[in-house]
Amino acid sequence: MVRRLAPLLPPVLLAPFALSIRYTADFGLAYQAGLEAWSNGRPQNLFYWTGTPLYAAMMALITRAGSVEVTARVFMALDLVVWGALLYVVWSRLHDMAPASWWWATLGAAAVFAPAISGIFWLQPNLFIFALALGGFVLADRRNLVAGLLIGASLALKPILLLLPLAMLLRRESRAAGLWAVVTAAFLTLMGLGFLAWRAADPAILIPTGYLGDFVSHLHLEMFSCVPENYSPVATLCRLGLAPSTGLTAAVAVVVTVAGWLLIRGLPEGGEPRWAAFSLACLLSSLVGPIDWASYGVLMAPLFLLIAYQFWRDSASPPLWLALGLAYLLTELIWDPLESLAQTSVAIVVFSYTAGQFGKYILLFAWIRWRMLRPSATWSGAVTP
Repeated sequence: MVRRLAPLLPPVLLAPFALSIRYTADFGLAYQAGLEAWSNGRPQNLFYWTGTPLYAAMMALITRAGSVEVTARVFMALDLVVWGALLYVVWSRLHDMAPASWWWATLGAAAVFAPAISGIFWLQPNLFIFALALGGFVLADRRNLVAGLLIGASLALKPILLLLPLAMLLRRESRAAGLWAVVTAAFLTLMGLGFLAWRAADPAILIPTGYLGDFVSHLHLEMFSCVPENYSPVATLCRLGLAPSTGLTAAVAVVVTVAGWLLIRGLPEGGEPRWAAFSLACLLSSLVGPIDWASYGVLMAPLFLLIAYQFWRDSASPPLWLALGLAYLLTELIWDPLESLAQTSVAIVVFSYTAGQFGKYILLFAWIRWRMLRPSATWSGAVTP
């Protein structure tokens, strides 16, 4: 009974502190965009807005439901519920797959996973988006339409899992769900544009090129493109002196997509390789665009979990364990906005961001090296959360 309820403990313990903090963070910015969307159908008039049409429409409706202070508290409460649900569902599935000591160790690591907690305190929808995509992936090959609807909705709201449908299209077992996801994302995006066109009384907004142009131009603003908080390859190149541009963003996206294709195409169908494809698609998706905040590191969680159980089960070598531990420690360096609330030294925060960006690359390297050392015959369905 204790082990079954333990995954619910982290959000329960965090809730009193989280709900006592009176700020609106990123939700407040999205709320302002929702007000703009409701009043004139043009949330992109706000210089910081990089959200999708569907997200703008959803926030516009939320502004009709209550004030920003009230809805922000409700949003944070729902974020905590989603986090608890994810922990409960995943670790319930892992209950009989490892000794109790290793089960507790991985749950403990997940309970203090900085990107998830940071996302909650930033009041970002990343956990909702991830939960939708995970639910859709679980249903793929059994209920392809429902799976596609869930994944498509996650993409239309916030496309942080952009490579997931592409990974699914590469694999016969999930191809139908991947197609439904692409169709659903396109349809819901058009619905969002339709809502904005209605509020603006301007049918021209239905043409997506205008919104897309504003979206791309906002992504390359100085406040996003080069700051240490941005972990994307485009931002890293910017900090090294290469100015961001649409061409550079497209080139990086192509390189990351090709890398994903090369890594995923050789994986067998079914079982554990299926989850490896999902995990890789999650991690690589965060590298595609020109923005990758530290809180997007929640997309690293599936690969962390998969590797941790593979390493334990197949007795990985000490260097691989060191690489996994280093990737986790680097990911744990960033606790903003809690660091800012605690008035942490700017020098420490800058160092943490500078070092923390390498966590996902080390994690990816550890998986690639493990895959090279591990004969394909050892693939099994042992880890299928």
